[in-house]
Amino acid sequence: METISMQIRSAITKRSMGALTELPQHRPSSGTSMIFGHLPAGYITSKLLFKKFATRTSFYKAFMFWGMFGAIAPDIDLFYYYLIDVYKNSHHTYFTHFPLFWLILLLISMVWLRLGDNHSQNPAFAFIFAINGLIHMLLDTFTGNIFWLAPFLNTPFSLVSLDLEYNSWELNYFTHWAFVLELFIIWWAVFLRFKKS
Repeated sequence: METISMQIRSAITKRSMGALTELPQHRPSSGTSMIFGHLPAGYITSKLLFKKFATRTSFYKAFMFWGMFGAIAPDIDLFYYYLIDVYKNSHHTYFTHFPLFWLILLLISMVWLRLGDNHSQNPAFAFIFAINGLIHMLLDTFTGNIFWLAPFLNTPFSLVSLDLEYNSWELNYFTHWAFVLELFIIWWAVFLRFKKS
């Protein structure tokens, strides 16, 4: 009886462990991440380009909003990554992180700027939104894989080595040279914010 009981317990334990291994595991994507740099990068781009569209829009806050929203818009796919895909695929494999998607939006906005009403502000908002989305792709290429030729080729590109030195994500993030790039972007945004006109 004792042997049968032990066998039953062993079977239950193995079954439970098997069920645990079937659960989706958190598989961090290669490389580190740019966490704080996208929003200030959007601020910098929008701030520098606003005067170019002064004849189209006097709504500085709206222009800045659409620019900064575009800078973080690709990462909206994180909701899908965490809630639906449950870590199965890197969120850089979703169409919102395809450079071609943002390039198409940028080209559409440029055509709209060219053919639309010269005093319409919406083409300017579309342009600053799209260009900041594309800049997001470039910045992500400094910290991880971006599929620049997707959906035609499933080939990842990165401007840095993605070999991580530490088991700790935090150590990899704060010791990666791309973190210095983020600090510079943040400093530049703060400088522009408080620079006297």
